[in-house]
Amino acid sequence: MHRWTGLTVALTAASQASAQGFETIQTPSHNIFCMASPAASGQPSDVRCDLQAMTNRPPPPGDCPLSYGDSYYVDATGRGGLVCHGDTVRAPDATVLAYGQTWRIYGFTCLSQTTGLTCTNGQGHGFTVSREAQKAF
Repeated sequence: MHRWTGLTVALTAASQASAQGFETIQTPSHNIFCMASPAASGQPSDVRCDLQAMTNRPPPPGDCPLSYGDSYYVDATGRGGLVCHGDTVRAPDATVLAYGQTWRIYGFTCLSQTTGLTCTNGQGHGFTVSREAQKAF
């Protein structure tokens, strides 16, 4: 399962994101950046996380001409998945979520650990990402 985002805009500051209702975090390694989006215009809330470096990357599906394999998402009602994207949620000024800390926002829970970051929705679906391994569920 993957989702398309055709934006070519890169978030460059956490304050920009917050002004639009989006909230951002990053892991202490500065390798994983996440953005939570509130529900709006009939779309459910979601969390998306982008990896800056990874040791493996799945090949893109035939219908994805953009970047693939380094971005995961989950919305409020479904399973986690990969994002076919031409943008990034990387915000260098995003708050660092320390290892062992939990970020709770818009019905999602993200746990930062030395082994990676896990984000889930209220139904228990989501993803776990790290430099070495990624899994959507």
